[in-house]
Amino acid sequence: MLRTLAAGSGPIAHATLDGLRPAKVVDNLRMRLVAGGALPARDEQLAFLERWLAARTAQVRDPKSRKVLQAYTTWHLLRRLRRFSRCRPVSQAQAHGVRAYVTQVVRLLNWLQTQGVALSACTQDLLDAWLDDYPGRGPGVHGFLARTSRNGHTRPFAVELPTPAFTGQLIAQDARWQLVSRLIHDNEIPVSDKAAGLLALLFAQDPSRVIALTTEHVEVAWGVVPLRLGQVPAEMPPPLDDYIRTLHAQAAAMSTAGERWLFPGRFPTQHLSTSQLVRRLHALSIRPRMARNTALVELASELPAVMVSRLLVFTRSLPTPGSASAGKTTPTRLN
Repeated sequence: MLRTLAAGSGPIAHATLDGLRPAKVVDNLRMRLVAGGALPARDEQLAFLERWLAARTAQVRDPKSRKVLQAYTTWHLLRRLRRFSRCRPVSQAQAHGVRAYVTQVVRLLNWLQTQGVALSACTQDLLDAWLDDYPGRGPGVHGFLARTSRNGHTRPFAVELPTPAFTGQLIAQDARWQLVSRLIHDNEIPVSDKAAGLLALLFAQDPSRVIALTTEHVEVAWGVVPLRLGQVPAEMPPPLDDYIRTLHAQAAAMSTAGERWLFPGRFPTQHLSTSQLVRRLHALSIRPRMARNTALVELASELPAVMVSRLLVFTRSLPTPGSASAGKTTPTRLN
């Protein structure tokens, strides 16, 4: 790969690397070039998704349906993600959700083509017949069909969406505290996994938020460790404070350029991926969504909603390190 790049003309750009294989070697080289300042940083999840969407929409066999889907992905899905990316990089979970969503739409459009029916001529009966075999496809095509009907490409459709069962996504309190006890007392568990598990079980933190924590979110103080999860820092209870202090020291000692992640990934300038952290928590019998829901219910029963929001910030992104929202404020202790 280096010989190929050396034989080329002009400066190395992201577009040059995008055309090389194998992907893992390219990613490794790209991150090192970004860390060394030879390439500008970019939103890798968004860049990959743009290439993936172009290839996936090209698989729609009917030209008219393909054109409608390409317009939808460009002016709706990608437009929203690009706007989001200005504040925070697109997460792996967001990119995965878009890919799964578009995959279902492509399947529907190709199924209509095999039936000899154009998208504009699709009826409710035909859609119901497609959904009868796979009811779970409804959420994957709902937004697309709603937009095509508003734009006059199709007639209005009714797509039944499942009602989420929140109560089925909770952990029993005794089981929750057993998990907390294991994280604290099992010395075979890495410190990073202990910290991530406790942040989910006690502070209702989603894995995508945990992996985005940097040294800027930790205010090292004598005797206490305030961690900024929201608008104001919260003092971490022992022994979680020691775990955070250890991760902070390890991150501060790293010599790589860019963000000093508390949960670093294998490539320079990148944090651990959401899927990797989820797999590590699953190995400890921790289901992040259930842990988050249970902790959130517990916190909401003990604290006013405004305080929970300020401490944990249930918004689209974490405060940007160094921004005004990340200024010094008095830490709050959650007992």
